[in-house]
Amino acid sequence: LMLDEPTNHLDLESVGWFRNYLMGYPGAILMISHDRDFLNQLTEAVVAVSHGRLKRYRGNYDEYVVQKAADEERQLAAYKNQQKEIERLQDFADRFRAKASKASQAQSKLKQIERMEKIEAPQGTEKTIGFRFPQPRPSGQRVIALKNVDHAYGDHIVYRDLNFEVEKEERLVLVGPNGAGKSTLLKLLADVLPVQKGLRELGHNAKVGYFAQSRVEMLSSKRTVLEEILTCERPVSEQVARTVLGSFLFRGDDAFKKISVLSGGEKSRLALVKLLLDPPNLLLMDEPTTHLDMGSIDALIEALRQYSGTLVFISHDVYFIRALARGVVHIHGGKPVRYAGDYQYYLDKSGAVSEKAALVAGGIGENARPDSGPSTPAKEDNGPSVFKTKEQKRAEAEARQARSKLKKETEARLVAVEKEIAYLEARQAELTALIEDPSCYEANGGAGELGKQLSETGATLNQKITEWDKVTAELGELTGHAS
Repeated sequence: LMLDEPTNHLDLESVGWFRNYLMGYPGAILMISHDRDFLNQLTEAVVAVSHGRLKRYRGNYDEYVVQKAADEERQLAAYKNQQKEIERLQDFADRFRAKASKASQAQSKLKQIERMEKIEAPQGTEKTIGFRFPQPRPSGQRVIALKNVDHAYGDHIVYRDLNFEVEKEERLVLVGPNGAGKSTLLKLLADVLPVQKGLRELGHNAKVGYFAQSRVEMLSSKRTVLEEILTCERPVSEQVARTVLGSFLFRGDDAFKKISVLSGGEKSRLALVKLLLDPPNLLLMDEPTTHLDMGSIDALIEALRQYSGTLVFISHDVYFIRALARGVVHIHGGKPVRYAGDYQYYLDKSGAVSEKAALVAGGIGENARPDSGPSTPAKEDNGPSVFKTKEQKRAEAEARQARSKLKKETEARLVAVEKEIAYLEARQAELTALIEDPSCYEANGGAGELGKQLSETGATLNQKITEWDKVTAELGELTGHAS
């Protein structure tokens, strides 16, 4: 079963039912998803696609993040060690290249560098937000209120005698099954849908911003991405605009793309950037993470954490909800029920019975299984276990410590040998200059003694160079990249 973003446009209850169904699915599943909670519940392996390469990791998404960070740290250490080794070999070659007696050894070092399998510097995920978004002017304490509101689509009554208030700096998520009226409530608050009966009252200094899929129509197809940002009512410099665009994955030449050629996801990201650069003090967002990748979701979360206004949103992304919601409004049967706590508080208070009732009301059925919690990585029959005993972990830790100690000792030996080589080279140059001075031949036996010292110094220098080669090779083996 191959699934491409299967949770898009599903409500939370549908996602829960679908997740439970997939957990009991007997076949293999290959999926793409930006929903971290969904991935953590279902995946036993993650294939990372980056820079034209694939790499497989065991475990769910959170475990993948930890393993990937460790991989990048190891790769960076190996890269630095190899660069240090290359620099050392190059330095030797540069030092002896001009000397006829050492030219072959210098050339040998250059060939060693050429034969190396070069380690690439890790290309880690770029950081998201490094910029503080402008903040809206403060509103009054009561931001917006709906009083005795009725709303219907033809004969279908969604709300009757609805009373709903939002106060300053609240962060509310609207949850409930599809068709319960979440988007309708958001549109009534945004004045996108006119109130059919009752009152919509906007509070003092309140300014409303509404983000939905139709938001992309506010973009001009004739402009470039950068030009669109520079037309915001609250002007920003080009440098600031490029910084923010980069945070939402418009990097390099992407800033000069015409909006007409952008994908739906790219247009959504650009609309979000425009909204956040000139934010209202009441922000209403309907499924803002749809079509966004994980990097963009992280950027949006960071921007909304900075946001000082009032936020009401709908989302099926549990990770996004947990990161931002400080209050939950469950809508069912035309009645909003408020929970004065975060999403976990809502789950604890509503319990399985309430969730099951929502599932039935959403037309999903009573056979949905309860949430069984995060899945653990399964062992493959043809591979080693991903779990290790304490003894194995202890033995591996001791081996790493011993290897690290030996590596430090070898590096110290290498530094000592290089100092001796430097001294001998200086002594060799000094003796050569003395022998070339005619005055040394005037003293009885002076030239002979200098010649003897020069010969001994040359022999010792050759020994140290051989020792340097040996120690360098040992260090290369310890770093896993022998020269």
